Amino acid sequence: MDELKKVLLAGIGLTSMTLEKADSFVKELVEKGRLTVEEGKELQSELKRKSEDELKDLTDKINTKTKGMQYATKEDVARLEEKLDTLLKQKEDTE
Repeated sequence: MDELKKVLLAGIGLTSMTLEKADSFVKELVEKGRLTVEEGKELQSELKRKSEDELKDLTDKINTKTKGMQYATKEDVARLEEKLDTLLKQKEDTE
């Protein structure tokens, strides 16, 4: 089981397959008798845990990288569009 688990985890990579696809793959292995039901459940929980851990790590990295950044809000963009429209109208009026 440990070798199979390592191969599956490495093969799936959690980045190339969604958790849903991984679950259906594990169910298929159980149906074909390559894994017991208990091993399948264990593998599914490990895949879920690993994907949640990876998601948390990725979210933490993104939050760290973007911590000091400021983004334009919808209101900021709307104000800029309004100013741009006003400037374009003034330009048209002077021509």
